[in-house]
Amino acid sequence: MHLSDSIQTQHAVSSVEENGEMLLKDSTAGKFRHPYQILRTLPKDATPAQQDSAIQAAFHPGEIHYSSRPDTLRLPGESLGKSVYEVSIPQYYKETYFTNDSLMHPEINGGRMGIAGDPIPYLVSNDSLMTSVLLAFCILTILVVSRSMRFIIYQFKSFVYPGSSFDSIEYKETAGEVNYQFFLCFQTGALFALSCFYCLVDSTTETYTIGMYQLLGLFLLAVFGVFLLKELFYVWANWTFFSAHQIGESVRTRLFLTSFEGVLLLPVVLVYTFFALPTKILLISTVLIIIFIKLLSFYKVYRIFFQRKAYFLQFFLYFCTLEIVPLATLGGILMFIEKLLKVTY
Repeated sequence: MHLSDSIQTQHAVSSVEENGEMLLKDSTAGKFRHPYQILRTLPKDATPAQQDSAIQAAFHPGEIHYSSRPDTLRLPGESLGKSVYEVSIPQYYKETYFTNDSLMHPEINGGRMGIAGDPIPYLVSNDSLMTSVLLAFCILTILVVSRSMRFIIYQFKSFVYPGSSFDSIEYKETAGEVNYQFFLCFQTGALFALSCFYCLVDSTTETYTIGMYQLLGLFLLAVFGVFLLKELFYVWANWTFFSAHQIGESVRTRLFLTSFEGVLLLPVVLVYTFFALPTKILLISTVLIIIFIKLLSFYKVYRIFFQRKAYFLQFFLYFCTLEIVPLATLGGILMFIEKLLKVTY
């Protein structure tokens, strides 16, 4: 049964193809002008492929010849149209009123366009980097104080009670305790630079030619540079005029006072950053801490080097040269950096 059905189907398809060829021959003879005329001549069971081949055999597209004559389909009174490829700019687009003026130089940059807007003010509480650094300082300070508490108590007692029986006990600090003191000294310089940076930025509210982090980096370089120069002058002056025992005691005293200054500055800067402390209070607190540390340094320098009354003038010159002058120089350098990098309109 299946074999007989397939034979009948093939016979029907071949008969349709033969009829299509016969009709195409007739269509070419009759010159059909529309495709539907060809489709009517095909059998009803013709496939779409047979219909398509019949239409392609009957119709052969010829070459299109576009007219080269001018377009006359326009409104009366209108001028002849232009090609879309022809672009012409009016004269008033090319030249202005000041074109022939000798002072007209458009190639020279004349400044910014429009009016400059107000810059976004710098807020310490919105600075994630600075807040992270301050939190790291707080955590590290707690760890340092907890691990070197015995050494700190010894230094405090020897500082407050010089020449006592406790001070005569020889104490050998470990390398870790010395490293802790150097870290606290580094923290002191960083916090002092941060305090000056915050006070200047909040008081001036100006825009600078560099970013805030670059400006803070310059402040840090200035603070550490002046601190290193002061220490070099200390070494030169002490090794010239004093004994080795006095020099060692002076070095330990300076390390202790510098570390203590950083410990006092840390809570002030933290409160200013996280609790919106007024800048005036930050400035007053920083100045009071510096004055307190300088008074302690004044006392220790007198106790170590100048206990005789005849050396009062030398003591005054020594202290002013190595303590007051570097501090005043640092303040002048920071103000000079701030004025130099400030944008002037």
